[in-house]
Amino acid sequence: MDDDATAVLRRAQLIIYQASWHIMEEAALASLAGTRGLRRAPLDLRSQVIQLVTFDGQYLGRVRRDTNPGTSESWVAVRLLTGGVIGLYQTADDAAEALAIACGKRIRGDT
Repeated sequence: MDDDATAVLRRAQLIIYQASWHIMEEAALASLAGTRGLRRAPLDLRSQVIQLVTFDGQYLGRVRRDTNPGTSESWVAVRLLTGGVIGLYQTADDAAEALAIACGKRIRGDT
């Protein structure tokens, strides 16, 4: 295969990947529609590695499992609009709560 054909193939693969991500994201958000409080849903039903986070149905961002050699399981919280990392947390719940607080949401026990 020549370089042009390879470039076209790679571009097509990227388009398919992005479309499938978007479809999974829409499905996960649909499962969270109408919920109250802080909620999470996996991006892909086969894996808990990436989870979408909503608060009262509003999409805030994602939490994802992070693998750091030599450390126990940790989770990263990432804001939706900015893509900015909020921080590294021990659990998905902790990461989701931190994300909600960073987005100005009041959660249990937050004063």
